[in-house]
Amino acid sequence: MDDKEENELLALSAVGILLGSLALMFLSMFYGGFVTMVLWNGIISPTFGFAQLSFFQGLGLDLFVSYLVYSSKKSRKVKNESIFIAFIEATISTTLFWGMGSIIMLFM
Repeated sequence: MDDKEENELLALSAVGILLGSLALMFLSMFYGGFVTMVLWNGIISPTFGFAQLSFFQGLGLDLFVSYLVYSSKKSRKVKNESIFIAFIEATISTTLFWGMGSIIMLFM
Protein backbone atom coordinates (compact mmCIF):
# COMPACT_ATOMS: atom_id res chain seq x y z
CA MET A 1 0.00 0.00 0.00
CA ASP A 2 1.48 3.31 -0.98
CA ASP A 3 1.06 6.72 0.65
CA LYS A 4 -1.73 7.84 -1.66
CA GLU A 5 -3.93 4.82 -0.86
CA GLU A 6 -3.18 5.13 2.83
CA ASN A 7 -4.14 8.83 2.84
CA GLU A 8 -7.40 8.02 1.01
CA LEU A 9 -8.24 5.36 3.59
CA LEU A 10 -7.52 7.78 6.42
CA ALA A 11 -9.74 10.42 4.81
CA LEU A 12 -12.55 7.89 4.32
CA SER A 13 -12.29 6.71 7.92
CA ALA A 14 -12.39 10.33 9.15
CA VAL A 15 -15.51 10.97 7.06
CA GLY A 16 -17.08 7.78 8.40
CA ILE A 17 -16.37 8.78 11.98
CA LEU A 18 -17.82 12.23 11.35
CA LEU A 19 -21.00 10.88 9.75
CA GLY A 20 -21.38 8.24 12.45
CA SER A 21 -20.97 10.86 15.16
CA LEU A 22 -23.57 13.12 13.55
CA ALA A 23 -26.03 10.23 13.22
CA LEU A 24 -25.52 9.26 16.88
CA MET A 25 -25.90 12.87 17.95
CA PHE A 26 -29.26 13.27 16.19
CA LEU A 27 -30.52 9.90 17.38
CA SER A 28 -29.63 10.68 20.99
CA MET A 29 -31.23 14.14 20.71
CA PHE A 30 -34.49 12.71 19.38
CA TYR A 31 -34.44 9.92 21.96
CA GLY A 32 -33.97 12.45 24.77
CA GLY A 33 -36.78 14.63 23.41
CA PHE A 34 -39.11 11.63 23.22
CA VAL A 35 -38.34 10.58 26.79
CA THR A 36 -38.82 14.16 28.02
CA MET A 37 -42.20 14.37 26.27
CA VAL A 38 -43.39 11.01 27.65
CA LEU A 39 -42.33 11.75 31.22
CA TRP A 40 -43.72 15.29 31.16
CA ASN A 41 -47.07 14.10 29.79
CA GLY A 42 -47.16 11.19 32.23
CA ILE A 43 -46.02 12.86 35.45
CA ILE A 44 -45.87 16.66 35.36
CA SER A 45 -49.01 17.32 33.32
CA PRO A 46 -51.44 15.25 35.45
CA THR A 47 -49.82 16.23 38.76
CA PHE A 48 -49.70 20.00 38.33
CA GLY A 49 -52.31 20.48 35.59
CA PHE A 50 -49.83 21.83 33.05
CA ALA A 51 -50.40 21.50 29.33
CA GLN A 52 -49.05 18.44 27.58
CA LEU A 53 -45.94 18.72 25.43
CA SER A 54 -45.62 17.85 21.78
CA PHE A 55 -42.53 15.98 20.60
CA PHE A 56 -40.78 19.14 19.43
CA GLN A 57 -41.53 20.97 22.69
CA GLY A 58 -40.06 18.00 24.58
CA LEU A 59 -37.04 18.07 22.29
CA GLY A 60 -36.53 21.79 22.91
CA LEU A 61 -36.91 21.40 26.67
CA ASP A 62 -34.45 18.50 26.68
CA LEU A 63 -31.90 20.41 24.60
CA PHE A 64 -32.21 23.48 26.82
CA VAL A 65 -31.75 21.55 30.06
CA SER A 66 -28.94 19.46 28.54
CA TYR A 67 -27.14 22.65 27.51
CA LEU A 68 -27.42 24.08 31.03
CA VAL A 69 -26.14 20.87 32.62
CA TYR A 70 -23.35 20.39 30.06
CA SER A 71 -22.07 23.95 30.36
CA SER A 72 -21.88 23.65 34.15
CA LYS A 73 -19.80 20.45 34.09
CA LYS A 74 -17.69 21.17 31.00
CA SER A 75 -14.57 21.86 33.05
CA ARG A 76 -14.59 18.37 34.61
CA LYS A 77 -14.47 16.50 31.28
CA VAL A 78 -11.57 14.14 30.63
CA LYS A 79 -9.63 15.25 27.54
CA ASN A 80 -8.86 11.75 26.21
CA GLU A 81 -12.46 10.54 26.38
CA SER A 82 -13.93 9.25 23.12
CA ILE A 83 -16.95 11.04 21.69
CA PHE A 84 -18.76 7.71 21.46
CA ILE A 85 -18.46 7.25 25.22
CA ALA A 86 -20.41 10.49 25.68
CA PHE A 87 -23.22 9.17 23.44
CA ILE A 88 -23.31 5.87 25.32
CA GLU A 89 -23.44 7.63 28.69
CA ALA A 90 -26.22 9.95 27.49
CA THR A 91 -28.28 7.03 26.16
CA ILE A 92 -27.84 4.97 29.32
CA SER A 93 -28.72 7.86 31.64
CA THR A 94 -31.78 8.77 29.53
CA THR A 95 -32.95 5.15 29.56
CA LEU A 96 -32.50 4.90 33.34
CA PHE A 97 -34.37 8.19 33.79
CA TRP A 98 -37.20 6.87 31.60
CA GLY A 99 -37.30 3.65 33.63
CA MET A 100 -37.53 5.48 36.95
CA GLY A 101 -40.23 7.78 35.54
CA SER A 102 -42.19 4.79 34.26
CA ILE A 103 -42.12 3.23 37.71
CA ILE A 104 -43.39 6.50 39.21
CA MET A 105 -46.18 6.61 36.62
CA LEU A 106 -47.32 3.14 37.71
CA PHE A 107 -48.21 4.51 41.14
CA MET A 108 -50.03 7.61 39.96
